[in-house]
Amino acid sequence: MVSYLLDRKVRVEEVNTICLRLFDAWCETRSVTPLIYLMHCWPMSDSCSGAIRRLRETMVDLRRYHPDTLDVYTETTLSELADCLDELIDRPEVPARLSLAS
Repeated sequence: MVSYLLDRKVRVEEVNTICLRLFDAWCETRSVTPLIYLMHCWPMSDSCSGAIRRLRETMVDLRRYHPDTLDVYTETTLSELADCLDELIDRPEVPARLSLAS
């Protein structure tokens, strides 16, 4: 269980690092539309599954409705982000506890 929690924490930190890279790149290039999408759901107040799903869905919407605002670097970074988010979504948020009933 400790291993699971550490792995989840590492994944969440990776998501935050990727989002920070996107934020910096979009601020530097003054890409307002992508920034609006990102800031709608990041920084995350917590790492619950709802916040993770919201970030994933928001970035999917950005790619779907505003592909003209994304360059090759951004597309690559968004793919990396999607992979991390998918890994977090595919796992249960908290592992089931073992019953210690006698």
